Amino acid sequence: MALLFGALVLGFLLARSQVYGEQLKRKVGIIGQGALLVLLFSMGLSLGANPELTKALPSLGLKALILSLGAIFGSVLLVWLVTRRAAR
Repeated sequence: MALLFGALVLGFLLARSQVYGEQLKRKVGIIGQGALLVLLFSMGLSLGANPELTKALPSLGLKALILSLGAIFGSVLLVWLVTRRAAR
């Protein structure tokens, strides 16, 4: 946990100090998106390789679908509310 928090703080401080060049600053979004895709791919690999999870998937299917749809809907709703309020 300390490693994750340290990485977050280090990234924040690096961005605030503007040590890196303008070229890297333009590519931060692409780097972040690539890192997110690698993270999701590795999570999919670890979940697919878990035999206990794949056995329990039929019984977890509907619950997992409802929870994931609720999380997606809630996230989209909160982002919409925050951006709408920030636009005022």
